[in-house]
Amino acid sequence: MNKYSSKAVKTAATVGMSLAMVLSNAAPVMAANVTTDMCGTDIEDKTCGRTVLNAVLEKLDGTPFAESNMDNGLEVKDAAGNKISIYEAIAKNVASLTAFKNTLSYSSDEYKTITAMVKFHDAMVVLFGSDYATTEVSDTEFGAGIIKTVLEDKDGSALTKANLTKVKDAKKDAGEVIGSDFLTLVNQAQYKLEDALNIDEEDFDEKLANFYDAFNKVLENDLDGKATKLTAAEQAITGYSEDVTKVNLSSKSAVKARINKIKDADDYDQFKDEDLVISLIDAYQEIIDSIGNISDITTTDSYKAYNKTKTDDEDKTVKSFISALAKGKVNVDGDFVKDGSTTATEEAKAVAKVLDSEQWAILKDLKEEVLDSVWKFETTKIGNYYRDKSEFNSYVSGTQKNVVMNNIPGFLLKVVNTETGEFGYDYLEAHMEKVADALDAVTKDIEKLTPANIKASDKATLEAAEDAIYELTEGGKYVKNLTSKQAKEVRKAETKITNLREAFDNLGTTNVAGWYDMGNGNWGYNNEDGTPAAYKWVASGADWYMIKDGKMLRNTWLATDGGRWYYLDNAGKMVTNQSVDGCWINSYGVYMSPSYNG
Repeated sequence: MNKYSSKAVKTAATVGMSLAMVLSNAAPVMAANVTTDMCGTDIEDKTCGRTVLNAVLEKLDGTPFAESNMDNGLEVKDAAGNKISIYEAIAKNVASLTAFKNTLSYSSDEYKTITAMVKFHDAMVVLFGSDYATTEVSDTEFGAGIIKTVLEDKDGSALTKANLTKVKDAKKDAGEVIGSDFLTLVNQAQYKLEDALNIDEEDFDEKLANFYDAFNKVLENDLDGKATKLTAAEQAITGYSEDVTKVNLSSKSAVKARINKIKDADDYDQFKDEDLVISLIDAYQEIIDSIGNISDITTTDSYKAYNKTKTDDEDKTVKSFISALAKGKVNVDGDFVKDGSTTATEEAKAVAKVLDSEQWAILKDLKEEVLDSVWKFETTKIGNYYRDKSEFNSYVSGTQKNVVMNNIPGFLLKVVNTETGEFGYDYLEAHMEKVADALDAVTKDIEKLTPANIKASDKATLEAAEDAIYELTEGGKYVKNLTSKQAKEVRKAETKITNLREAFDNLGTTNVAGWYDMGNGNWGYNNEDGTPAAYKWVASGADWYMIKDGKMLRNTWLATDGGRWYYLDNAGKMVTNQSVDGCWINSYGVYMSPSYNG
């Protein structure tokens, strides 16, 4: 919790008192004029950024920027020799600081200091506008940012939850640096928003404590390698079931799932800026960071699966499967042969042609958990072509490099299409996504279609299924990508698609009014103009039939708009004077209650 967020401060801010009167007698020191930047126009941005950073650090005299305060009155000189506050120096030279930061290692202290400076600057622009560094703040002058919008609001249109979140996020990003006078206005805006939104402070604190305690219970057990049992109240807060299995602390994806669980909780948006909740996420993030920097990537779950898990259909690991292929050579069609040279492009084509979905899942996990941690997938465009600029990340150890080079297929890490910039992994991913789409087209996409209910508007879905079944069966591009289970599904789908096509082709084959035979016991019915009847009862002799979308309904209950229920038998005829499913149907075909005795 910010050290200024007390009830005393809230009271002072509400009545318009200066926060400096509550906490400090120091007034912010602001220069009346700012001429240009600190470097003039003849120095490169990154060199200027270094100059600004050094000048600020010298004035801070060892105090970290994030712990400095706008009340301290420290000054530096600009290019014209005028004294300006260090915050004005940052505001005028933020682009140069960023340019210099981009030349640094992300783990260096200078990189982190500039990041904090830019984060502070961006937050102040949100709160008080781009001229915050030269604004004389007071109870009537608010700058030109969200604070002005809220404090000058007259009709309540700005008093929204979104604006409260914006104020709290920027307040957090500005941190201790913001200074007391600025903070007074921020608190006034925050309290005005909270009062308008009926956010009760005591109730908020209790809910926050319960939120933290529930998730921290899981965190502590995760760190101890234990499962967690939650109470009903804790389950409601976290969204977990009663028993939470321990997390695998060597799996980046598993730990990320813990963070996502916190962020998906119903009350997360309300508490996300609170230090307690931030500490939960930071604890899990530290685990992820340690996974990303481990010296032995062979301990990760995905690497173990790549090396040790045998897939059902091949009865061998993904590593051995690809290695066996790589011992041969590949021709331009992507087929392995015994002689001839191979390229990364040819290897990618060959593997894509035979990799199944079970193997792909293992390879995908390897890429996301291991390769993304050690390898920089990067290209640069020269004219119409992409040049491969990929390499190991700077922090990768020699041990990690040896593991990757000796165990991971090289084509995954290389550009295999200079016109698109695709890496070998990208090529596999694109191919396997097409396989997945084809499987969906012949299963999920036509799941609800039957020969009895197919209609003209289903044409595109049916044609997509037919195209997909061609690629998934003998002679198609994806037939070797199927697991045995998927192959069975495809065979079943092929029969269904044939039947759907037959039924579809019979749609509208006659434009004659009245009944026509659709085959397999199904009948269609057209209006007098030859168009399929949309929804109507049709009499034939003494019997009645219901037509829907041009087809006779069979073997089904039918509810009409009037609330009456009817039953249509296998021949499509409305049932009368008999019991169906234990329900009596009267002489008019209307279902009566089970207790009805006629």
